[in-house]
Amino acid sequence: MCGISGLVDFERVTLAAPWQPAELHLAERLRDGMAHRGPDGAGQWHVPGVILSQRRLAILDLTPDGAQPMVAADGAALTFNGEIYNYIELRAELVRLGCTFRSTGDTEVLLHALQTWGPEATLPKLRGMFAFAWWNPADRALFVARDPIGKKPLYVWQRGAQLAFASSLWPLAGWLRAQGHTLTVDPVAVEHHLAGGYIAAPRTIFAEVEKLQAGEAWRVDAQGVRRLPIAPLPFAEPGQPLDAPTLDQLEFLLQRAVERRLRSDVPVATFLSGGIDSSLVTALAARLHPGITAYTVRTGDGQDDELEIAKRVARHTGVRHELLDIGHGELDLLPKLVRHYGEPFGDSSALPSWLIAEKAGQQHRVVLTGDGGDEVQGGYPRTQLFAARHLLHEVGRVPCVTLPSENPGLQGRAASLWFRGYRLLTPGPAAISAQADGLHHLHDWFHADVRPQLQARGWQAQVQEIYQSFATRNQLDRCLALEFRLYLPEDLNVKVDVATMGHAVEARAPLLDRDFTDACWQVRARDRVRPWQTKRILRALLARRLPPDAQMQRKQGFSVPMARWMADTARQQSLAARLRAGLPGLPWLDGEAAARGFLQRAQAGQDVGALGFRLLWLAEWAEQNARLFAPEAP
Repeated sequence: MCGISGLVDFERVTLAAPWQPAELHLAERLRDGMAHRGPDGAGQWHVPGVILSQRRLAILDLTPDGAQPMVAADGAALTFNGEIYNYIELRAELVRLGCTFRSTGDTEVLLHALQTWGPEATLPKLRGMFAFAWWNPADRALFVARDPIGKKPLYVWQRGAQLAFASSLWPLAGWLRAQGHTLTVDPVAVEHHLAGGYIAAPRTIFAEVEKLQAGEAWRVDAQGVRRLPIAPLPFAEPGQPLDAPTLDQLEFLLQRAVERRLRSDVPVATFLSGGIDSSLVTALAARLHPGITAYTVRTGDGQDDELEIAKRVARHTGVRHELLDIGHGELDLLPKLVRHYGEPFGDSSALPSWLIAEKAGQQHRVVLTGDGGDEVQGGYPRTQLFAARHLLHEVGRVPCVTLPSENPGLQGRAASLWFRGYRLLTPGPAAISAQADGLHHLHDWFHADVRPQLQARGWQAQVQEIYQSFATRNQLDRCLALEFRLYLPEDLNVKVDVATMGHAVEARAPLLDRDFTDACWQVRARDRVRPWQTKRILRALLARRLPPDAQMQRKQGFSVPMARWMADTARQQSLAARLRAGLPGLPWLDGEAAARGFLQRAQAGQDVGALGFRLLWLAEWAEQNARLFAPEAP
C-alpha cells in the first residue's frame, strides 16, 4: 500500500539518453507530494527514458527486502500500490515453476508473475486491490493496470512519446505545470461533479489527464498506447436460486476473502458500524482472529440504535470493542480535503470518513470494512425500485410508458410520488438517469457554447450509456451493474481510499473480493434484492452467525447533516457571492446563473444540501488551483 508515480519518454529510451539531475529532482517532488500515502519510506529507480518511484506504507515484509521500486535480475522493474491477497498461493505456484524469492511480501510475487506469465495472463490470477506500473526492458514497454473493482487509483498523462502517472492528481498536476504543460478544466467534468457528485473515469477535472477505469490496463511503447479490453461482468441468465447449497458456497468464498485480508505483518482491526455489512465482516474476522479490535464511531446524533447493535455484535463475537468519539467535522475541514482529493468530489460523507480514518490511524494501519455490501447485493433505494420494475415489466410483461421528464409543478410528497411513478413506468434509460432533485438539468448554468458538449457527454448521457452497455437483458441486473461499475469505483472507493490513505491506513473490503462478487452475480437478481427486502444474500449469511437481536434491519448510515448546514441563510448568501464573483479557471460557468439557481431552490424550500456542498467544494478547488499553480512573479 503506497503512492506510486513514474515517467516514460520513449525518445530517450531509443537514444539511451540519461535523465538530468533537475529532472530527477522534479520526479522526486512528484513522488513526495504523496508522502501521506507512504510515510515508511521512499524509493526511485531510473534508466534512460524511464523513472519509477514509490512512497511506501509497509504492511507486508517490513524489511528493506520489501522496498520499491523492485527490480529483477533482467532489469524489469515494478512500482505497485495495493495488496495481492492471494500472494501466498501464487508464490507457491511460481516456486514450482522455478522462481526464487528473497522477500516475504506480495510485491516480489507480482514481479515474478509478470515476468513468468506476462501481464495479460497475470491479471486474471490476481485477487486484490492494485494499481501498478511494470517496465519490461525486453519489449521496451510499460504496462499499467488498475484492479477490476477500482479500489486503487491511477492518473495518467500522455502526449506523443511521453507518459506520466501518479496515484494522486494534485502532485501530477504540479509536475506537469513545472514542465510547462498547460492544464485546462473540463466543463463536462464540472457538470458531472455538480449533477452526480463525482467525476467518473476516464475523465478527470483536467482535460489533459485521464484516470484508468476499474479493470483497465494499458501497454505503452514507442508505437503508442494499446488499451486492453475490460473484462465484462459475469451475468447469469436466468441465474441460480438463493438456496442452501448456494449460500454454503458463498459463505465459503466470503470466509476465504476475510482470511486472506487478515494477512498482514502489522495488526488488523475492523470497522463495526452496527449495519449488516460490517457486522458480517466482523463476525467472520473474529472467528479467524479471536480478540480482534473492532472500532465503532459514536457521534451522539441519533445513531444510538446502530451503536446498541454494534455493542451486541461485539459481545456475541468477543471482539475488543473500541468506541471512537468524533464530531462531524464542520466545513472548515473542507480546504484540507480539497487538497487531498485533488479534484472536485461531492460526497459529503468524505468529512466523517476522514475523521474516522484519522482516529483509527492512531492505533492501526490496516482496517477491514463492510464496503461493497450494497452494489451487487442491491442495498440502495434505486435498486429496490428497479426490483419492482423487474416484477412489473419483465415478469408481469406490463409495457413501459413515456412520461414527461419534468415534474409538472408538484411539491412535497406529491412530487416524491410522481418521481417514483416516473422511475417505475418509463423506459429503463430514462428511469435510471433521472434524479429527484433535478440536478441533471443544470445546463443553463453553463455558457451556450459548451452546452452541446454537456448534452452529448454530460451526467445523464453518461449514466444512460453505461446502463445500456451491459450484456444482459435483465433491467435489475443492469441497475446493480451500474452501481458496481460507476458509483462504487468512482465515489465510494475514491472516498475511502483518499480518507484512509490520508492517515496511512489501509482499508480492506472482503465483500468486494472478486471470487465472492463473481459468485453473487450468478444468483438471480430478484433473489438478491426484492422491492420489500434488500441484500438478501448478506442477511442470510449474517443470520448464520448472529442472533436476531444483533442484526440491524435498516441501516441509518453515517453522514453529515448537510441539509441543515446548507439551510443557513448566511452560508447560502456567502456561497452565492463566491459564485457571482466567478470561479478561477472556469470561464464557461455562469456564476450569476449558478448563484440565482441555487438561491431559488433554497428559497423554494428544497433540500440544497448536496448541491450546496458540491458548489462549496468546486469553489474551494478552483481557488486553490489558481493559487497553487499561478505563474510566478518575474
